[in-house]
Amino acid sequence: MDVIITYDIKKNHTEIKKELESLGYKNTIAGVSRGTSNPVTQQLPNTTLLKYAAVNTESVFDQVTAVINKHDGGIDRIFCAQLAVSFDWSGR
Repeated sequence: MDVIITYDIKKNHTEIKKELESLGYKNTIAGVSRGTSNPVTQQLPNTTLLKYAAVNTESVFDQVTAVINKHDGGIDRIFCAQLAVSFDWSGR
């Protein structure tokens, strides 16, 4: 399953994001440009990441929480959801 996660933290953003990316989290999503058939890669917002082929949302939530706590990021909130198999998106 593919999982999207977004989080708000108080500090140490760079260290946390770098470690999550080293664990396979992606900060882009591939798709097709709206109204065309042109392929496009969309950058996600700064504290939003995708984990492809995750076991479940709970494992993603736990891993991200552990990384944030390891770097003393000061969690405000975390939201994690499974993407639908035929997930369709629009972005800018």
